[in-house]
Amino acid sequence: MNPGLPLPHLDLIQKAFAQFKQFGNTIKPVDEKNGWFFQIVFELIDATLSNYDQMKIGYNENNNHLLAWACRNLLELAIFTKFVLISEPNARRFAEDRLVDGCDIITSLKTLELHIDPKSDTRLLDDALARMQAQMAIEGVTAKRHLVTADLAGIVGMKEDYLCMNRVCSKLVHPTAWSVLSVNKGENAFSQSRPILFQAGGQYGCEVYVTIKEHNATYGMKPKP
Repeated sequence: MNPGLPLPHLDLIQKAFAQFKQFGNTIKPVDEKNGWFFQIVFELIDATLSNYDQMKIGYNENNNHLLAWACRNLLELAIFTKFVLISEPNARRFAEDRLVDGCDIITSLKTLELHIDPKSDTRLLDDALARMQAQMAIEGVTAKRHLVTADLAGIVGMKEDYLCMNRVCSKLVHPTAWSVLSVNKGENAFSQSRPILFQAGGQYGCEVYVTIKEHNATYGMKPKP
């Protein structure tokens, strides 16, 4: 039998996320100047609630693969949120990373395309990359490398959480010897991971909620001065 969390624990987590959703519907940008900051926070809330929904599906369907993916995502979202709310430069650096990531994606796709067929027409990718680089120039983005989550975890005081839980989740979501040979094979599948992952993911999601709520109470939807 696959053990689960006691019902009172599940109820507490579900109530917390229901409150989080209500809170997310109440926040508003304070002015046009700080609209960019509100948008970052809004997207972090939306991503957190979405991953919590996925985690619930994984938990209820005994799908440890989906459960682990969502748990790890919630961990990373907690790290990103805390990093963003430390200062305005941090928030802007996180926003810039979307362009750094975009360039990485396009460049990798072009490299793969040319590896498969050196005569491939890459004009669409070239155009997408040029537009991405142009936007970087407009925004003054100079970063050449994306932010490293492990580094951010150290900055926000979540180094041990990241080192331990990221390792556990990676063993479950990637094709490792464990996930290929042990998961869903009966007694070796470590069914106890189900409540551990759900409770951990719930905690990380609640940290996003509390961190944003406390920031909003003090500064509103503006970066910390």
